[in-house]
Amino acid sequence: MNADKIAKNARLIWNMLTQTATRMTFIDLIVQSHLQANELASAIGWLAREDSISIIEEGDKQFFVAY
Repeated sequence: MNADKIAKNARLIWNMLTQTATRMTFIDLIVQSHLQANELASAIGWLAREDSISIIEEGDKQFFVAY
């Protein structure tokens, strides 16, 4: 997977999070995006590095929210 593919996936995830205006779990994002786990993890890493998402931990769950 190259940087262009990761950036494309990151845009997809960011758009999903901003359009729904809600927090989503990793599984929610996989189901709705149809990405593979490694593709989603890379996209989340990209967005986190850009400081475009927040990762909220509640108990044993993680939620992702776009800024």
